[in-house]
Amino acid sequence: MRALAFGLPLLFLALTGCARKLPGPEQCRAFALATVGVQPGTPATELPRVPGLRARAEELTRQCLATPWDYPLLGCLQSSGNERLCLARFQRRRELGNAHVE
Repeated sequence: MRALAFGLPLLFLALTGCARKLPGPEQCRAFALATVGVQPGTPATELPRVPGLRARAEELTRQCLATPWDYPLLGCLQSSGNERLCLARFQRRRELGNAHVE
């Protein structure tokens, strides 16, 4: 009985802690590369061949991780490409406590 009482809270924490609410480094990097037009699977050695490409991808990755951006923002940027509108919606969600804002 003691083991059950001790184990249930740990199980609950483990299950609820597994769901990522924000993109991690891999998702941010993949988003940044896709945004600058790099196809999935492109070798990293190809990035320096296009001027500014690597720097723009690094900047987008840094912004994604440092802010931190959320999945709705990444989806908006990927689907619409309207950076100003997407960032405005993102900022509004942050101000409203992550409520869904269109």
